[in-house]
Amino acid sequence: MKAGILSDTHDCRGCVDRALDLFLKEEVDVIIHLGDVCAGFTLSGYRVCGIPLIGVFGNNDGDKRGIQVASGGAFYPGPHKADLDGRKVLMSHTFDDLQDEIGERGQFDLILFGHTHRPLTMKIGGALVVNPGEACGYMSGRPTCAVVDLESMEARILDIPFRPGG
Repeated sequence: MKAGILSDTHDCRGCVDRALDLFLKEEVDVIIHLGDVCAGFTLSGYRVCGIPLIGVFGNNDGDKRGIQVASGGAFYPGPHKADLDGRKVLMSHTFDDLQDEIGERGQFDLILFGHTHRPLTMKIGGALVVNPGEACGYMSGRPTCAVVDLESMEARILDIPFRPGG
């Protein structure tokens, strides 16, 4: 099973749509959004793509109701725990929200967070930790997302094709 992961989309509909194109090309089985969608219209293509979506709210998600409507109720307050293909996954918008949860090493296979707008992959104990970076590209000029193979527990950061203005 492969998971497509994105965060910090900040209403950049073009980047979000191009990330979905990458996820379809990569044949991901689930899409995880780590917050800061901002408004629900940003996710309009995700509900109809046929790939399950799960997400956590970020600190800039002002239209939580709209996000829930657009996603079919797929977003949760973080931190949120999920079981994906037998892997224990912990997801939150900020790493700070995960501090208490990751103190018990070995409890999670995959730890996901966003917020910093910087892509990151590393190991903490036996857990793979991934920040997909910013899908919007507003701060870095480099919109990114990630794909994690849940069988091999390998992560790749992918560049989302950039177009000026989103």
